[in-house]
Amino acid sequence: MRAKFWQTPLMQGVYLIVISLFFCKHALAQETFSDTPSTNKLAMGDLQEITVTATRTTRALKDVPESVSVVDSEQLQTRQAADIADVLRYVPNVDLGGGPRNIGLNPNIRGLGDARVLFLLDGARQDFRRGHNARIFIDPSLLKRVDIVRGPSSVVWGSGALGGVLSFTTRDATDLLRANERFGVKVRSGFQSMNEQYTPGLSMFGLLGDEFDYLLDFSYRHAADDIRHGDGSKLQHSGFSSYAGLAKLNWTPGFHQFTFSAQTFDQAGKVPSNAQSPSTTNTLVDRDTEQRNYTLRYRYQNPDNQWLNPELLLYHNTTHSLEKRLFDQRRDETNFSTTGVNLRNTSQMDINTHITQRLTYGVDYFHNQGKGRRNGATRPEFPRGDADVVGVFLQDEITLWKRLSLIPGVRWDYFRSQADGQAISANQNDRVNFKIGGLFEVTDWLSITASYNEAFRAPTLGELFTTGTHFTCGPGCANLFVPNPNLKPETAFNKEAGVRIHRANLLNSGDQLAIRAAYFHNQVKDFIDMMVTVAPFPVPGNPDRGGTTTSGNVRNAILEGFEIEANYAAKYGYAGFSYGQTRGRNQTLGGPLSNVQPDKWIVLAGLNWPTYDLSMGWRSSIVSAQNRIPAGGTATPGYTLHDLTLTWMPQNGTFKGIRLDFGIDNLTDKDYRRHLTVLRDPGRNYKLMASYQF
Repeated sequence: MRAKFWQTPLMQGVYLIVISLFFCKHALAQETFSDTPSTNKLAMGDLQEITVTATRTTRALKDVPESVSVVDSEQLQTRQAADIADVLRYVPNVDLGGGPRNIGLNPNIRGLGDARVLFLLDGARQDFRRGHNARIFIDPSLLKRVDIVRGPSSVVWGSGALGGVLSFTTRDATDLLRANERFGVKVRSGFQSMNEQYTPGLSMFGLLGDEFDYLLDFSYRHAADDIRHGDGSKLQHSGFSSYAGLAKLNWTPGFHQFTFSAQTFDQAGKVPSNAQSPSTTNTLVDRDTEQRNYTLRYRYQNPDNQWLNPELLLYHNTTHSLEKRLFDQRRDETNFSTTGVNLRNTSQMDINTHITQRLTYGVDYFHNQGKGRRNGATRPEFPRGDADVVGVFLQDEITLWKRLSLIPGVRWDYFRSQADGQAISANQNDRVNFKIGGLFEVTDWLSITASYNEAFRAPTLGELFTTGTHFTCGPGCANLFVPNPNLKPETAFNKEAGVRIHRANLLNSGDQLAIRAAYFHNQVKDFIDMMVTVAPFPVPGNPDRGGTTTSGNVRNAILEGFEIEANYAAKYGYAGFSYGQTRGRNQTLGGPLSNVQPDKWIVLAGLNWPTYDLSMGWRSSIVSAQNRIPAGGTATPGYTLHDLTLTWMPQNGTFKGIRLDFGIDNLTDKDYRRHLTVLRDPGRNYKLMASYQF
């Protein structure tokens, strides 16, 4: 018997949200509100964003020679982002592989993914890497913004940034407090239909005196059902439960600022051991994943002291994964930790009225440690190992006649990795990288850019030292891992040129137009590939049948393409589009590369009704077929997706403090598969989020 409409999970979620808001509203009926906050930002974001990721100094996005995009808090809330796929889905030349289970997602930037993209959380490196797993776990509701640097960035950030950098920044109390407030509470609850996912959360924040602020945030997600595809079928074993928390404290005595943050993430669910593949009886595991991030930051900012503007960051993060295989109760544990320190200073030098310089220099150090156990014993597939990396860098931001900006930089890194219990157990090397970027303002609204950036990636512990069994192939047959401690680092050499247009008050007072276009050519050398050889007879490294698996520097590659973004925003609406194209060539063997995303158009438009505190948005993703694949690869058909959003956030009156977001992803219920995954993505997804701040 078909359930009544009001008994469906969607309506039950709506009912719970409305009841929660009702009680919160009436429990604080005597609460008085302060001044009206500023007008709601447009769903497309602020065209005058600043970034600190590209240069490690505060710089307007339009003045950075490299290609950088920012997803701000308004965009995160409007999209009701459930994972990093929702965060990055509209950025040109960025795609997600491994999905749609969030525990298997891996971003790809300009054809480079996995360990070739550097993750930062509040400035701290996130280096966890395990085959077929995501590398960072965070609830987007904790985030204030995400900076995406497309292209090599090792001069600024060191090892790992061949494809680019994803920098996640969490909220502060001051991001939530309204004018003249000293304390606040925000409750929220949401629902997504694709897997019956419920998302309640709570934030508490405030000021103590004039120097101390704090934020405590807790969120919970429970996907009660498996992900539904566009054809009505479901992705078996994709449900989960997760908890995320954030505690952040700021103490600002005078020109000094001390910040401590602790971020936690826990997720549990029954998934295949390879979360990027369909589930089978003999691969299903009960997996618990825990990630902890701790940072302590010190800043000194005195506007009267141009020579001294230091920043010190200490951080420690851990990832723990426990898998219990259901059919035989085998127990696998994986532990990985990163401990690091970043110290830098910026000195401003005004030589004369026409020439200024801003020197940034410092040292970075981090230590990675990984180990694995199986049923309490050492697990060779994830050996115990350590890696140490230290880097020293110098960057000079030069401005000439307020029209020309030059940003040269140089960095030296030394890295050493070692593992326990192996005859050849160490790998060490060093690397010097250079960069130079330039931006010339032809007019007040037109600029041209050019840049050259080098980057490198040190081999990971798994690539260097993994032993044990990769897979079995019958009685007496097993493919074995063979370590390769002689791996060389991957290196990248990227050239880029672009044009920027920024106009204000173009058609109406207060409107903005931003256009950014860039061409890039990235040469990557000494690619590290996993080479699998299957043999029915003994081979070096395997005295029995089954062959070997090892990592090696096997190829060089060229990645080139272009991207364009155009956005227009006015009081009553916005519109825009973007296009990204990447082409990859294997220079060693010939032919295309396998991990290059297809061409993608994004078209968007929206309307704002300030009188009614309403905004509505529409986005279309037009993805081309990907037929440029190596021999034996699988092509991917093209597809088009349409998404809708609706936001109501009263600025005054009885309902001030309430925010309602409604959205529909994949409006036409398209059944499709992303190129970089073997699993199909979700079908139509109704989303609802309600919050109340008091």
